[in-house]
Amino acid sequence: MKKNGLGTGVMYVMLVLLLVGLVFLVFFNYRANKEQNDAIQAAIEALNATPTPTPTATPAPTAEPDRNTQNVTLSFAGDIIGQAGLTTEAQRTENDTTIYDFTDELSGVRAAVESADLAACTLVSTLTSSGTYDAYQMPRSMADGLRNAGFDLVNAATDHLLDRGLTGLVETVDTLRNTGLGVLGAYSTEGSRSLPMAEKNGMKIAFLSYTYGTAGTGAQPVSVAENPWCIDLLTTDYMTEKQTIDYEKIDADIAAVKDAGADIVVCFVYWWDSAQYYTEPRQSQTELAQYLFENGVDVLIGGGVKVPQPIQVQVVERSDGTKANCVACYSLSNLMSCFNDNYTNISAVVDIQLSRDTESNEVWISSVAAKPLFMVDTSDYEGYTGPMFRYRVLDAREAIGMYEQSQGGPLSSGAYEAARQGVEDLMGLLGNEYDAANGGTALQFPY
Repeated sequence: MKKNGLGTGVMYVMLVLLLVGLVFLVFFNYRANKEQNDAIQAAIEALNATPTPTPTATPAPTAEPDRNTQNVTLSFAGDIIGQAGLTTEAQRTENDTTIYDFTDELSGVRAAVESADLAACTLVSTLTSSGTYDAYQMPRSMADGLRNAGFDLVNAATDHLLDRGLTGLVETVDTLRNTGLGVLGAYSTEGSRSLPMAEKNGMKIAFLSYTYGTAGTGAQPVSVAENPWCIDLLTTDYMTEKQTIDYEKIDADIAAVKDAGADIVVCFVYWWDSAQYYTEPRQSQTELAQYLFENGVDVLIGGGVKVPQPIQVQVVERSDGTKANCVACYSLSNLMSCFNDNYTNISAVVDIQLSRDTESNEVWISSVAAKPLFMVDTSDYEGYTGPMFRYRVLDAREAIGMYEQSQGGPLSSGAYEAARQGVEDLMGLLGNEYDAANGGTALQFPY
């Protein structure tokens, strides 16, 4: 009996302890919950006591104001290589007199440049009345052909301008000028050197031109040495290595045209012979281009390469801290030639549009577009049955379109395939983004 009473007492004690623990647990849990609820309530009351700020309306994006602008289009074509085949093609007989008419050979160019305010090409030849025409010597009537094709300016600073000595240079420069063409990079009398500047729609456009050297044939090295005023040379070692750039002369020329108020500076460079037949610019080319851009040139037109090289557009920070859109056309290839090596018969007219804000008077390059040309030699294609000629510069896409519509026009089936492939190759080398058929490339401004 005592054993059972003890067990019962222990159970009572344990029950009492359990009840006490439960009371304490409920109390502390209540206290914790109350403190937490009080904190939450206090936070809510504090939040309600703080005025809610009125939301600020997000301003609508301000549209770029429409600019009142005036535009100028500059068109640049490639090199005219003075070769005997081109002169033979131009030969005619009128009243028992031999004449040379290049109108038909250049017929495909006019449409590509006729809308330009100024159009320019490079002449790699002398123009003489000697009657003997071979490599790099053409009849003076070529000047008429260029003028009739729509050109306003001719870059004459090339490595073959002095092949017939100083006399040939003088006759060439005077012939071009007498035809109404502006001449770049060459001069017919001592003291006549000038840096041409054109003014269109309130914009002043300056033109510089340099050749890496001269070809080293005939009497011309003596002519340059004794008459350094006759041609603008890029190098100081033009009679030897032809590699040392005459930066002093370039800097002085850029400064002179800037002081004269030039808004845009165009520079023609007839590259070193070491750049020939390369479809990508050499390091020497890109380094010089960068120097020219950083020091004030806006447009670079390269020649002498004989094949196309890329168009490159970049925003350049000048040495004076300003910025500008700059365009390098490293090579537009041969506008006219008798070459038929790979890529040598495809070229382009590149339109570079300039714009001027009529209120701020700011001037910038606003677009770049390339139009393909094809130099066809019908003797290259068997079974040719089209118009009877040998050499023509053709508007490539127009000629391709004529063939595709009726298998007619100036192309045979073989020439059609060559032209079609040529356009594809050309735009691949220049940059498809600059294709005028797709609108070309618009450049950003402000920079």
